[in-house]
Amino acid sequence: MTLIELMTTMAILGFVLTGIVAVFSSGLHAEVDMDQRFQAQQNARLALVGMRSDVRSSCLAPTIGGSGASVTLSYGCSNGTATSWVTWCASSSNGVAPFGLYRQTSQSCAYNNGTQRADELECATAGGSCASPVFAYTAVSGSRPQLQVNLPVDANLTNGNVGAYTLTDTITLRNAPVTP
Repeated sequence: MTLIELMTTMAILGFVLTGIVAVFSSGLHAEVDMDQRFQAQQNARLALVGMRSDVRSSCLAPTIGGSGASVTLSYGCSNGTATSWVTWCASSSNGVAPFGLYRQTSQSCAYNNGTQRADELECATAGGSCASPVFAYTAVSGSRPQLQVNLPVDANLTNGNVGAYTLTDTITLRNAPVTP
């Protein structure tokens, strides 16, 4: 084998190995991205389970605040008056996505005083809260009130809406009075 043939063989081998490394590197990045998405979606699902329990146990109609970014639920009702509250809110420290879903045992909630139950929520911002409603209250005559929950989850905000996942649920307030 001459030196020119050896150099040509080495160049071809280098080209092939570069391609193989690029494929493995791309696969590793895809695996990490999918793991982040799965974790964010799982956290949102678990938060929704906890929220569902709180909403179903509420004894009065919820109070929606912050452009639909928070909901306050009442507990321990006696003669139509609540003695304790739980508030769920979508908030962030800088007012931009990603937002976290927080739970606070009071009538107010924010990133700095609530317990974070989910993260990686995406929604347009307006004054430090989600502009697209996370919570919406529905009162239908002749039935118990319902709370619509909309959790847009996106673990990779730099990709636009690629990989966006929206978790929605309509929860009936079992202990709240029937709407007249």
